[in-house]
Amino acid sequence: MLNITIDPKEIRAEYRKDQGGRGWLYISVPNGWDDVSKLCKNVLTYDGRKFLYSGWNSDRNDCFFKEELLGSSTVVAKSIKN
Repeated sequence: MLNITIDPKEIRAEYRKDQGGRGWLYISVPNGWDDVSKLCKNVLTYDGRKFLYSGWNSDRNDCFFKEELLGSSTVVAKSIKN
């Protein structure tokens, strides 16, 4: 995974908190999955907060990332061939 910093002047991004207090970053992806595929395997930093990919909405062309909570660990799954 790479760390990427999001510049709000370059990419349309919106930070929101859900009812449970977890932060979410919504990013506009005008080129659909082509844009999402470039972002989804990265840790994004926005306004000093770190976010991990959670999903995307192809109807609205938005992808969303959940905030990494303090003390949580990042788990990366790997496929192993036998």
